[in-house]
Order: sequence, then structure tokens, then C-alpha cells
Amino acid sequence: MTDKQIKKLAVLVAEEVIKQLEIREMDNILMETMSQPYELLIAELARLMTLMTTYEETEQYEKAAIIKNKIDRLQKQLEKL
Repeated sequence: MTDKQIKKLAVLVAEEVIKQLEIREMDNILMETMSQPYELLIAELARLMTLMTTYEETEQYEKAAIIKNKIDRLQKQLEKL
């Protein structure tokens, strides 16, 4: 790999790491601000659906499948409430 290719790869990796950190931070903020479990589950469900759509649009189907599994689990939790 050339230096230019290495730098481009490093930027892509850094962007992905930052995106994941932002997602985790949003999760933390969401959990702190919402007190009722139902509201928290609905908000998380909406966030995951948005994330899944983004992954599907960018053809990151493996990530979309992981998010889909999380959505299914949340929907089951909501049905129990």
C-alpha cells in the first residue's frame, strides 16, 4: 500500500470509530433522560430503525442484520409491557 492509501484507510477507520462512539454516547444520553422503560424502548427502537435504514442504503447488510436482531428483541420486550 502507498502512503496515500494508508492515510485514506486510516481516515475511514477513524470515521467509523467516531460514529460508533457517537452512537454509544447517544445511548447514554437517552438512558439518562428517559425515566420510563416504555419510552426508552420506543426511542431506542426508532434509533435502531434509522440506523438499519442507513446501513441498508449503504449496502452494509451484515450490520443491518445485526440491528434487525436488536429491533426484534426490543419489539418482543414492548409486547410484554
